[in-house]
Amino acid sequence: MLKFEDITSSGTVKLSVVIVSLYSHLSLRKSLDGILANEIRDKIEILVVDCCSDEPISNLIQKYPKVRFIQFPPKVGIPFLAGAGIKQSIGEIVALTDASCVVGPGWIRAIFEAHQLPSPVIGGAVEVREKMKPLGWAAYFCEYGQFMRPLKMGAADVLPGNNISFKRSVLEGGTAYVEPEFWKTYWCEKLKENGIELISEPAMLTYYAKTFQTVPFFVRRFHHGRCFAGMRTNQSSLGKRMLYFAGSPILPAVFLYRTIITILAKKRFLKEFVLSFPFVVLAIVFWSLGETCGYLAGKGKSCELIY
Repeated sequence: MLKFEDITSSGTVKLSVVIVSLYSHLSLRKSLDGILANEIRDKIEILVVDCCSDEPISNLIQKYPKVRFIQFPPKVGIPFLAGAGIKQSIGEIVALTDASCVVGPGWIRAIFEAHQLPSPVIGGAVEVREKMKPLGWAAYFCEYGQFMRPLKMGAADVLPGNNISFKRSVLEGGTAYVEPEFWKTYWCEKLKENGIELISEPAMLTYYAKTFQTVPFFVRRFHHGRCFAGMRTNQSSLGKRMLYFAGSPILPAVFLYRTIITILAKKRFLKEFVLSFPFVVLAIVFWSLGETCGYLAGKGKSCELIY
């Protein structure tokens, strides 16, 4: 087994782990410690794409000398940070996560084992390990509830942006959604259009531990919804755009139904779901308002405000 000191020595890099960091260096330290606690049997590199300002980056460079840090000014959006990390990576496989997550102890091994198959794009499960307030639970249920275990292994419609891996060769498809910004949802949709199957692998496990303030969270949901709709209709005809807009009044009901059905089917954290339900409803409403605005007026500056 390679020691951590050897993972960036000479030889072909088998895996690049790209960590998007934009909230706090405390969470980044936990994320790095979780990755470094994994068994490392193949040559890997770890890249942190960071825009935090709560402590000098030199502190982290000193503590983690074998990790590559790429720093940007504060308030750079997630897609730009992810795109920059992917561009700087050199591994045969790229794994993308963010600093608000702590990976499971067998995460790296699971990635290598999964990529023994020809499938080029593989994502994993997203669980909760720490106690969270109702708002945090609402964010988890809305954004990652579908990736909660039990999670079916095999073909999937979507994969989590904080626990996704792909062979470098597949980046040649859908490059418009890779550089300079990585838009996971639209990139995956483009790959599916090209006949590439997305695969879900429950053994690839990350733990969600993100915290939010109430107002910024709902503002973020609005901008994310507007950005999604604006990009969705960017190359659509006016007729199709109006069709999306006409259907937008039913979005809250559709999203709420899907969320309830998904969480009930998992048969886990039902108490937390009930307690956080008012926040779940508000999160869905704000996303739907943003999506409606995006269909009507385009993405505006919302895509720049996804933190």
